[in-house]
Amino acid sequence: MKVAIIEDEVPARQQLISFLKKLRDDIDVVNESASVKEAVAFLQRAPVVDLLFMDIQLNDGLSFEIFKKVTVSCPVIFTTAFDQYMLDAFRENGIDYLLKPLKKADLVQAFTKMEKLKSHFSSDIVEALRSVQEGQRGLRKRFVAKKGVSFKSVPVDEIQYFFSEHKVSFLVNREGEKLILDKPLTDLENELDPDVFFRINRKYIASISAIESYRSFEKGKLAVALVPNPKEEVVVSQEKASLFKSWMEK
Repeated sequence: MKVAIIEDEVPARQQLISFLKKLRDDIDVVNESASVKEAVAFLQRAPVVDLLFMDIQLNDGLSFEIFKKVTVSCPVIFTTAFDQYMLDAFRENGIDYLLKPLKKADLVQAFTKMEKLKSHFSSDIVEALRSVQEGQRGLRKRFVAKKGVSFKSVPVDEIQYFFSEHKVSFLVNREGEKLILDKPLTDLENELDPDVFFRINRKYIASISAIESYRSFEKGKLAVALVPNPKEEVVVSQEKASLFKSWMEK
């Protein structure tokens, strides 16, 4: 189990490590941070961490500031000499709140609680929750599109981009097929994952996988190269250029 410790008091940190080593053979302390700044720098590298031990009062502020600066996706056990922060702790991934001085029995109880939670919230349940969340957001998983006199169901992850031509909407899949849709791009945009698709301009909505490259264009605009090639210049406006670049870096 990979553990990171955020604690500014060296004796408290050493005591915690000693307890952990005696408690479990599989403990691997991958990082020790003494401040909000150090913790944020560590977590921004997206390390593999199974559990965080976090003192609340650090030498440069409260550890709750960490959650405002970086995403913390693993469980957190908070440690502190004060009990007034308990409510805040449980709002931020907290699975337990241990008062100093730490006792080995408290750590045993905290680990037992964590194992019960892991067992309860299995990967299948997490996946089910993700699907429910997507459904609540109204995201489409597939579209029925027309080619000639036939209709075809196209999964969203096979769609490279959508475009509009003469007031008719089309989708283009990975094979370069162009199929007709019965919705305007404005409606389609609301049904697509904004992390995956971007409204380039009034005529195009593109998937991240469709964007081969982009380059600077006239007057602060961007020219985007799509795959398959639409055989026309696809341009991001000056107003949207900054937003497009940020989206590309997600």
